Amino acid sequence: MAKIAAPLDSTLSAELDGAEWYLGVKAEEILLGALGLAIARTIGEGVVSVDVAGHRGAVPLACTSAGLATATETLAAVHRALAAGTSAPKIAATPPSEIYFSYLAPDPGLRHALELRIYRAAGLVQLDWWYDTRSFDRQTVEELAEQLPLALIELTSEATPQPDTQIAVGH
Repeated sequence: MAKIAAPLDSTLSAELDGAEWYLGVKAEEILLGALGLAIARTIGEGVVSVDVAGHRGAVPLACTSAGLATATETLAAVHRALAAGTSAPKIAATPPSEIYFSYLAPDPGLRHALELRIYRAAGLVQLDWWYDTRSFDRQTVEELAEQLPLALIELTSEATPQPDTQIAVGH
């Protein structure tokens, strides 16, 4: 396993916080939506199975470019996928997905081909990309790490608040 640290700067960290408040969508959902866009731009479009910390079972993450789904549609799809994953029973025989996503959650240990661990330190959002060097080359993960902030900007600047995804956010 290898790691690439790609922290968000203070502007992007503040953008995420502001979008969470304005859109009424959890930061976890915004970042997961940005991951889907980053995967679409780097690896290709489709649906990937993601184990999300704190949710039961794997969550299907749509990886589509901006031309196929608006920012608002992307965030609504992530919200619905997470809501469905929370209530669905986990099947023990199902193997874990190849991707793990963690936002402010405890570390379960390295066991996925690609893991994105997000946490806060010194007021900034820190992104640690862990990857199995047998499954991913460094350039691909570096490209994912470069695309995620761009996708974040796209989502936070183009999405509009939707009543069906509004949540009570607080820090």
